[in-house]
Amino acid sequence: MKKINLFVALLMGLYSVSAGAENVQQIPVSYQKMLTMTIYNAGRALVGDVRHVDFSTGRSSLSFEDISNMVLPSSVLFKSDNVRVLEQNFNYDLLSLENLMQKSIGQTVNVEYINEASGQVTNQTAQLLAYTNGKPILKIGTKIETNYPGRVVFNQIPENLSAKPSLVFDVEIDKAVNQEVEISYLTEGISWSADYVIELDKNSLLDLNGLVTLTNNTAVSYKNARLQLVAGDLNIVRPETKVYGRRNMQTTWALEEAANVMQESIGGYHLYRLARPTDILSNQTKQVSLLSASGVNAIKTYQFEDIISYFSAQDVENLKPVMYLNFKNTKNNLLGKALPKGVVRVYEKDSKGGLVFVGEDRIEHTAVGQDIHLRLGEDFDITAHAKRLSFKELDSKTSIAEFEVSISNAKPITQLIRYSQYLPDGWKILSENAKSQKENSNKIFWDISVPAEGNVILNFKVRVDKR
Repeated sequence: MKKINLFVALLMGLYSVSAGAENVQQIPVSYQKMLTMTIYNAGRALVGDVRHVDFSTGRSSLSFEDISNMVLPSSVLFKSDNVRVLEQNFNYDLLSLENLMQKSIGQTVNVEYINEASGQVTNQTAQLLAYTNGKPILKIGTKIETNYPGRVVFNQIPENLSAKPSLVFDVEIDKAVNQEVEISYLTEGISWSADYVIELDKNSLLDLNGLVTLTNNTAVSYKNARLQLVAGDLNIVRPETKVYGRRNMQTTWALEEAANVMQESIGGYHLYRLARPTDILSNQTKQVSLLSASGVNAIKTYQFEDIISYFSAQDVENLKPVMYLNFKNTKNNLLGKALPKGVVRVYEKDSKGGLVFVGEDRIEHTAVGQDIHLRLGEDFDITAHAKRLSFKELDSKTSIAEFEVSISNAKPITQLIRYSQYLPDGWKILSENAKSQKENSNKIFWDISVPAEGNVILNFKVRVDKR
């Protein structure tokens, strides 16, 4: 006789939402009047959920479903006129085959077996002894069944198992009324970040486009939400342990058109408000337009840093400089917007108008008026050779060293190169063939113009006195 697969049948009429609450009023998401979300860089969001409720006189229990499974229970607020909250519970132990079996161990269940040949159904009463490796162990009569061929039928769902995460409030009110309730809470698992794309032309003019990447790793979909994004570094107290509901992660992607983002400053943070509501579905990553700017003036710089040591006689050859892209975040430069931290990816047009990826860097929160310096990588066409020409100790604390740095430019245009040199305490430049500038107490630099397909030699002599 052929066996059939085991499956679970639920008698939903006996379902009780929460322990100790026989008459729980369901407040489903269909009662929702407004949904607001303020999302922070720190991976948290403040959710404001307004729903309509019909209150009965006296004490009652309200169950708000479709609540984040990563809610911070201590952050929950209940707001409604003349309503007193006596108790609140966060139920996140979700209904699943595993949970249903585990919480029914030791209880009496029904088992059914269907004879496929005759169609006859056999019903029996059994005790669920255990559930291991995806199989129940049943006591049927006096026998122990470890591989029952039929199905297990549960008479009720165990207490505190919910189909969806829910907040249950025991409340009290003096008279019946129909009014709105606002539930607000902090949740983890929802985050945002900024990503930028730059297109750079041959005249060093750039087009900048910023995108907001929204990520929802919770088990709940937030639909028609009014979004606010806060840029800034919040101080957050992290608990020692966290317990989350089990979930299977499956990320989907969505791309939204420009959302006409409005911006304002609040305290030490910047607030970006999307002009129209949007959906952030469970396990979804979505991108919306943040800002755009065209014709921004930029300049490329090339920099060699500390390629030779004052105390080392070792020569350095064929060293490549780090290439930077620099521009000002000002209105005069057609930008002038507070930029939240994120990754900037830079593309440059080739001779045929195609785009070539030339590097990326991460920026921190950048206020209006600040300069932006993007480190893109090393440049292949510019090289440096450096060596210490001489070194002489005048006494135990005083010495003199002379250096030569040769910089070559294989590009068809003149390039401005910055060469930076670290020097020990007590340094003094005795001679140099180009004017140096002081960066800090131990570093100087030279800005050197190297002609197209040409070479420039920098010479300098330094005395170090440690007295």
